[in-house]
Amino acid sequence: MYKEYKDYGHNHVVESCEGQHDGDKKDSCVKEVLEAILKAQKKVSKMHREWKSSCNESINELLERHKRLKKNTIPFILYSGCGPFKGTGVTTLPGSPKKKKFVCVSSFIFRIKKLDDNCAVLELLVFKPRKSKSNAHKDCYPCSLIDLEFVEDLMKTGICIKVDLSSFCGITCLPAVYL
Repeated sequence: MYKEYKDYGHNHVVESCEGQHDGDKKDSCVKEVLEAILKAQKKVSKMHREWKSSCNESINELLERHKRLKKNTIPFILYSGCGPFKGTGVTTLPGSPKKKKFVCVSSFIFRIKKLDDNCAVLELLVFKPRKSKSNAHKDCYPCSLIDLEFVEDLMKTGICIKVDLSSFCGITCLPAVYL
């Protein structure tokens, strides 16, 4: 089932598995979308215009010949029964080998790296920090993280998490970008 909403004049479709949960069903709509995104990111070639949804529009945008060299990633947000999924990972800050510090990174935005059976390896994506911007409400909802950010400021973190796709019931794709 697709739920459409409007935000700043753009139509978005949240793809959800509402009414599709079956305990015996191995594949989910989230997995199908992630498979398509991964295939498009790897292939980045011919166009396919089969469905009309935010994820498929992003996939098609990634595959368009004239945009191919400029875009290589379809960022997305996952949803569980509790709402948007926020992934968390840990890395170290650069510094001298004896003075490295841990830093915890959380994000609602991901890039698919690998898909095996019903598990996926996702890379956390974040926006470059800006000194003048307050981060007070960044932990609440995806829109508080994304609103008014520059597309070119979205960046890879190198932090990956492995998730069980059966835990998710919806996905929203962002427009294709170059990372």
